[in-house]
Amino acid sequence: MRIGAFLVALIWVIAGTGRGVGKTHLAMKLREALPLSVYAKGGHGSMKADRDPHFFNSPAKLDAFVRRESARHQHVIVESNAWAKEARGTLILFLEATGHSDPRKDAAVLRRNAHIRVGPQGSIRGWSSVLRRSLPDPKPRKAVMDLLVDQKRRLSQGGLAVRTKVWFATGDLHVFGNGLARLLSLVKEHRSLRTAAQTAGMSYRYAWDRIKKAEKHLGKRILSLHPGGVGGGNAELTADGQNLLEVYLRVSREVARFADRRFEAGYRLIHAK
Repeated sequence: MRIGAFLVALIWVIAGTGRGVGKTHLAMKLREALPLSVYAKGGHGSMKADRDPHFFNSPAKLDAFVRRESARHQHVIVESNAWAKEARGTLILFLEATGHSDPRKDAAVLRRNAHIRVGPQGSIRGWSSVLRRSLPDPKPRKAVMDLLVDQKRRLSQGGLAVRTKVWFATGDLHVFGNGLARLLSLVKEHRSLRTAAQTAGMSYRYAWDRIKKAEKHLGKRILSLHPGGVGGGNAELTADGQNLLEVYLRVSREVARFADRRFEAGYRLIHAK
C-alpha cells in the first residue's frame, strides 16, 4: 500500500479537540490491538521523562520515523494534530468532546478531514463502513470497533470514567502486571530485551531482574535470550511467556469492558436522580 511517500503500512492518525480527550490512551490501546504496530507522537517542547521514546518535536524526524517504520510494520499509529490538519495518513481519527473548556482553533478543519469522528455524536455504523474498507480481517476490525465504542462512551460522559488495573498474584505476592506485560510486548515487537527496556524507559538490568523474579515465582521461563553478535543477540518469548501475555491482555480487556458497562449503567442512574 502506498500513502504519499510511505509504503506498506496502514497509517493511523489521531487528533482531537484539545487536551484530555484521550488521544494517547486510544493510541496505546490501538498499538495493543493491531498486529505488528508501532506508535509515534508529534508535539512541541522537549522530551519528558514519562513520555514514550517515540516522541518527536521535529516534523522532519517524525516523518523519517514513520517512513522507516512503515516498511517494517503493518500499522503505524501517529498522534499528531498537524498530520490531521494536513489530511495525511490512511485513517484519520478525530476525538471530540462537547463543551471542551479549551478547544483548538483548528478543530473544525480537523473534524472535516477525519475519516472517523469519535465523540457523543459519532456514528458507530459509519465507523464500521470505514474500517471494513481498511481492515478486511474481522478480528482486528472488531477489536478497533470495541476501542472506539469505549472511547465514545468516555467522551459522552464528560470526562468521568472508570479505570481498572489487573495483576496476577500468588497469595499476596504480585507476580505479573501491566509493566511486565508492556515489556514482554516490546520484546515481542523488537526481538531484543535491551531495546524493549529502553523503549519502556527502564535499564536493561532492571528489566532483566523483573523477568527473573517473575520466572522464579511462576516456576516457568517466560523469556529466551540468544546472546551473540555486535550489541548482543536476540530475545523471544517462550511458549509459556506468550501464553501468559495473551491471557493477561485478554483478561485486562475483558475487565475494562465489564467495568465500563457497569459504570455506564451507574452513571445513568446518578444523572437520572
